Parts: sequence; structure tokens; C-alpha cells
Amino acid sequence: MAIELNLILKFLEIVKEREIETGKIISSEVKRECELKKIESGLQFLIYKENEDFCCESGIMIKKEDRLIVTEIGEAILQNKESREKINQIIIKNCLLKSEFSDKIMPGLALFHNDKENGIWYEKKSVTELFDSTEFLPLLYDVGLLEKDGNNIKLNSKFSQNETITEYRKIKRKISQKQLEAGLEIKKKIGLVAEKIVVDYERKRLEKEGFTEEANRVEQISQDWANKGYDVESFDDKSEDLIPDRFIEVKGTTGKNFSIFWSQNEIEAAQELGAKYWIYFISEIDLENETTPNDPEMIPNPFYRIDPFDNDPDNKEFVKKSESIHVTKRQEN
Repeated sequence: MAIELNLILKFLEIVKEREIETGKIISSEVKRECELKKIESGLQFLIYKENEDFCCESGIMIKKEDRLIVTEIGEAILQNKESREKINQIIIKNCLLKSEFSDKIMPGLALFHNDKENGIWYEKKSVTELFDSTEFLPLLYDVGLLEKDGNNIKLNSKFSQNETITEYRKIKRKISQKQLEAGLEIKKKIGLVAEKIVVDYERKRLEKEGFTEEANRVEQISQDWANKGYDVESFDDKSEDLIPDRFIEVKGTTGKNFSIFWSQNEIEAAQELGAKYWIYFISEIDLENETTPNDPEMIPNPFYRIDPFDNDPDNKEFVKKSESIHVTKRQEN
């Protein structure tokens, strides 16, 4: 069952009631009280073990043998129970970002994307794959640490400069095989959707210009010829022999900003094909509906425009950053 703010507050109230009535808090008595209230209120009532675990891990309570002790953080939450905003601040700053419980949250937040326009975000459809457990996700939305924004989940901008979060995100953290595979799967899905969008766009473009035969010959080749160096074969305009003369490498993102990885194979194809080679960049992809609100951002002759090897010192349009190098050993004669 998910950890929810209203259930945590109910749990704290039960704990406090036991303290007022008996002068001490015995965990077995609190558990029995929760079970009785669950019978009275229905199955949606809180589960004792989950809430006790969270309160202890997050610093709201301390458990010593069979006794529970409400900490200053817990008392502050109870004192401000009429102010949702204050409770949210207390839980985010003291329970989610600083306590033992933060170890469950930070590894996932470290994998969120970061750009100036979108802030810190991740694709909604795949965000659950970032965490080993997801029972606490509803709480992150409840208190406003995470926000739903269309097809993405965003870190609340109030916390984008939080020292705890920014310092953690600077450090390389371990990524599980599950997280790695989830990231690769979402990238693959984005690429396939982007290619479908481009094929549809090219067909409509050519049909609008009256080149119906050419429109019918636009083809996504990436699935059958993955190492070709581009994804879609199309036409500039009328072609007497119906041989493609526009070769499109498709790049896509669910975000807004232009950011691509350009492989050595693709660069070599761009160099060879020159003005016939294009990059189409598709932004703000809706993976669920396989759509975008934008036309492609088109870059003709990208080997010249992007200048991947910085041969032209006056070319300032694109910023390049090396992500890897290919290393071999020299063969001795």
C-alpha cells in the first residue's frame, strides 16, 4: 500500500492519543488501535507497519524496543497540522531530503534530466523504473516535491537549487541494471516515435507540393538497416527516377531543448552525403499518443553546419561535447 500524507497524519494522531491516555507509547498498543480503526473505517485505513517504518526511517519517531518516541520533527508536524504548506515543508526538508529515508529517493532523483527550460524532470511513463520501490511516490506528489507536468514529472522548482539535491546529483551514483534497461527502453521508444512522426511529416510535405508518388516512397529504413547512418529516406521534390535524394537522421526528445548524440557512423554518412543529409529534431514527444505539437527542427548538411570536428573556428552555432572515444592499440610491425 502506498505511503500517503493523510495516513501519516492519522498515524501520528493515534500515537499521540496513546501518549496522552497512558503517558507512554507502546508499539503493540498502537498497532492494535490501528487495526480496530481499520475495522471501523474500512480497508482503506492505514497499515500500521508501513507507517511505523516510514516514521522511524524519516526521523518523525524513534523506536526503542517496544516503545515509540515522537521526535521534534513529529511534534512540529502535529503542531502545524492545520497548515498543509508548513507540514509539506517540514516533511520535504527534514524527512525526505535529510533522513535515512532519503537513501530511497535520491538515487532516482539523480537520474532525472536537467535542462534550463524544463528544470529537473523525467518521463512520466517511466519514472517508476528509477526507484527500487515506489510505495513512497504518492507522498512525493502529496507534499509537492514532485509535480506532474503533461507527459513529464518535474522536481518542484523551489527545490531545484536545494543543496542536498544538487550535491547528490553532482556525484556519480550507482545505476542498477533495471534502471539502465528502463532508460534504454524509453530512449528506443522515443526514437521509434520520432521516426514515425518524421515519415508522416515528409509524406504530407511532399503531397502538399503535389509530389504524390514521391510521398508514397518515403520510407523508414532504420529497422531493417540500423547501421546505414540515417533513419528515413525521402525526396527534396520531384524525382524522375523516384530515387531518394533526402536522407534523414531523426533525433527526438520528450523535452524542449535541442540536445542530440551524433554517432561516428552517422557523422561519416553526413560527411559522405553532404547536402543530401539532414537531421530532423523532434521535441516534446507525447509517447502515449505518439504525437508532438511541433514541426521538426531541420538541419540540412549538418556535417558543415554542426562541424563535429571543429574544423571551422568561426562556427559558433552548435556546442559539442565529447562523450566517449574509440581506443585501439597500434600493431607492431
